[in-house]
Order: sequence, then C-alpha cells, then structure tokens
Amino acid sequence: MVRTMLSSAFAAALMIAPVQAQDVGDIVGGIARQYLQQEHDRAAFAQAQNANTLSAYQSYLRQFPNGMYAEQARDRVQRLGGTPATGSQPVGDTASLSAQQRAEIQRRLSALGYSTSGVDGNFGPGTRRAIALWQRDRNYAQTGTLSGAQANEILRGTASGQPGSGATGAAQTEAALSLSRQQRATIQAGLTRRGFDTRGVDGVFGRGTRNAIAAWQRANDFSATGYLTAQQVQRLTAR
Repeated sequence: MVRTMLSSAFAAALMIAPVQAQDVGDIVGGIARQYLQQEHDRAAFAQAQNANTLSAYQSYLRQFPNGMYAEQARDRVQRLGGTPATGSQPVGDTASLSAQQRAEIQRRLSALGYSTSGVDGNFGPGTRRAIALWQRDRNYAQTGTLSGAQANEILRGTASGQPGSGATGAAQTEAALSLSRQQRATIQAGLTRRGFDTRGVDGVFGRGTRNAIAAWQRANDFSATGYLTAQQVQRLTAR
C-alpha cells in the first residue's frame, strides 16, 4: 500500500512543471511521513479500543489530541465517566521542537545506546534509525518520528519499559560514563560469557541488553536497574 501511494505521488509530482528532482523527493517524502503518522495514529487508537478502558483512551488523546479518532476517543472517555485528557500536540516530524531540544534528544538517545551519528539538532537518517530502535524497544510503532508524548518521554529522561526501579537516576549515572560503542560491545560480550544473553553483541544497549544487565545485577546482589555503574563496567570488562 505504501509503495502504491508513493508511486502515485511520484507520478503526480512529475506532472507539475517545472519540478526539480529535489522537489519531487521532498513531496514524496512528505507524503510518506504523513502516511506513517496516520498509521501510528490508527495503531494507537486500535490499541485503546482493544483495552477499552478510561486510561487507554486518555493515553491515546495525550498522544493524538487532534488525531483521526480524537472525537471517538473523547466520546468513549465521557461514556466511561472520565474527562478527556489534554496534552501537547503531537509533533509528528518534530517540527515544533527547537534546535536545542532536538540536540538534547540526540544526546539522550546516544546515552541510552541508540547512536544518532552526531548531536547537531538535525534529525537525519542516523537519528531516525535511533528513534526507530528506541520505539521498537518500547513497543511503539517504529516510525522513526516522535509524537509529543515520546519526545517528552526522552526529554524528561523517563524509563518506561525498562527493568528495575530508580532507573532514571541510574540511567543518568551510566550516561555520565560516556561509554563508546566498542566499550558497550565489550560489556555485551562480558555478559554473554557469563550466561546473560544480550540478544546480540552490537554495541547498542536495547531491551535485550538492559534485561541481561538487570539479571546480572540481581545475580550479584546489585540493585537491578538495568543500567551500569563504573564499578560494574569494570567487573564486566575484566577477563
């Protein structure tokens, strides 16, 4: 379906004269981003319908206050006896974020092990891949673009979906270590040798690695936060 839409968009763009190749790419790219955002909207509402609870519909409205199904969600909230949640407008392609906020998101993603290939406030292919991986590990639709709620989640440093308690402070402690990708891969190898499967040795600390770290911490009487201290890094990298 995506291919059909993009093919139609490309053909329509070529009929507009004069159109430069870059303009065509911008048109098609914009349509693709719009389609992905609509799919994210549709998936979020379907999830709310499956749960059919007050909190589920309010969660949808926080992400998509002006979404395709916002009126239906507000109706369900009222029928369930609640007040429609208010929230920030989804940023979609992060158009409403300042350059400083974009750079901060890149820094936080990199600190969590999702390399953005630079911290420049520009969401290029490297950042899009990092966002998609971050979304994957939190069971969000892998669009590579952030909703308002997701941007806030990263900027606030929350750690939903991560193991252990007190993970936010622990994440900041690990981030301060400024581990390189090679160091992260060495840590993953150390965990694997000790019998804690990280689901790959690639230098990216996704959910598999976080769960492995938490399991190793529990086995060694540490607080199972899923994030490492300098002492724990030293232990895992020692042979």
